[in-house]
Order: sequence, then structure tokens, then C-alpha cells
Amino acid sequence: MDGRNAPPEQPGSRPPYTFHLTPHTVQLSLFGATGRVGTRLLEYALAEGHAVRALARDAGKLAPRHGLEVIVGDVLDPKAVASAIIGTDAMLSAIGGAGLADPGVAQSQGMRNIVAAMQTLGVRRLLAVAGSGILDAPGGGLRHDQPGFPEVFKAVSLRHMEAWHAMRDSDLDWTMVCTGDIEPGERTGVYRTRDEMLPQGARTISVENVADFMLKEMTANAHLRRRVGLGY
Repeated sequence: MDGRNAPPEQPGSRPPYTFHLTPHTVQLSLFGATGRVGTRLLEYALAEGHAVRALARDAGKLAPRHGLEVIVGDVLDPKAVASAIIGTDAMLSAIGGAGLADPGVAQSQGMRNIVAAMQTLGVRRLLAVAGSGILDAPGGGLRHDQPGFPEVFKAVSLRHMEAWHAMRDSDLDWTMVCTGDIEPGERTGVYRTRDEMLPQGARTISVENVADFMLKEMTANAHLRRRVGLGY
């Protein structure tokens, strides 16, 4: 069901391999730190006292700040990915595509590189953001396979599906945050969630609230090994 607060986890429901983070200082790695959601994730994480190691192709796009370490590299380079992840507690991905018509493979192959590095290095908690096209449709199947799904978003959604599959097929403690339109707005902390589906009528969410939810879920672990629809 949808709700502003996730239901409490039942005793014994957590998989035996889960590593539980607490809401204290976390050393996290961040991919996509120069994008819309990534910029807010970086801002909020540092403000909350977390230490952030960000992978970026251009270090000049990230101003030096206390608690921030920048690794210069590309998500398509497995060695660079591993150097950004080693020794961290959790990984947040806000990787964007190159464009709607030809989104490239940063979101798909990049996620495969992230998952492989995390498994090798023993880092367990992984969160990423994707479009709502990879959520389940009310009548069955995925939303992006339904007749009314906008064709212009299909290529990007297919890359998101590949990223989700890479996460799903691993033994990591992953959460795929799936949204409708992401718009500039405010960080209110007020939104609705629904596991595996988009909350009814939830077509938009602010950039700020996507980042808010991801940071909270990083330690709340309320949606482990699930896609979660997020919106108003």
C-alpha cells in the first residue's frame, strides 16, 4: 500500500546477509554528483555530517568542501569505480544518461561495474534512482511496456531496466528509487511511496525530495531489495 511512512519491518524478515547501517556518520560513495539529484545528495549528505567520495570525470565541477573527496574517473572504467567504492559503507547512484534518443550505457554498464566492485569489496548498501517506467503496471507487466507509455522515454527506461536487473541479480542490499517527472522544488520530506509500483496519481516529485528520500532510506532500510515508487 502507499503511505507517507513505510510499515515497520517484521522480526526475522531481514535477509541473513544484510548489513544494517545506522543513522550516524556514513562514509558513502556517490556517482552522478554533478547532476540534478546528485548535487542535492552531495549537499545534504555533507550537511548531515557524512563523508562523501564522489566519482567525477571533471573534478573542476565539484567545489572543494569539508568531508568531500573527489576521484577523477568514469563509471565505465571498473578500476575507477572500485577506487571510489573501496572502504565505504554505502553507494548512491544518480547517474544520468547522455540524452533521450541515445542515452548511452553509463546507467546500464555503469551499474554492472558498480555491482561487481561492491561484491568484490564487500560493500553492501546500494541505492539508485530511475524512472517509473520500470515499475509494475496495475494490470501486469512493466509500465514502459504499456500502450500509453511515451515512446520518447523508452530508450532511457530500458537502460534503467538493465541497471535494476544488475542490482536484482546480485546479493547486495539494494533499493531502486523510481519516480515520475523530477522537477525543481523544495525539500519538504513529504511524499508517498509504494513498493514495486507508483503511488496512485503520483506523477511528479522534486529533485530535493528525491535526494531526501534516498538519504533517509540509506539507513532506514525500509525498502531493501525492492523497487520503490516515489511521488506526491
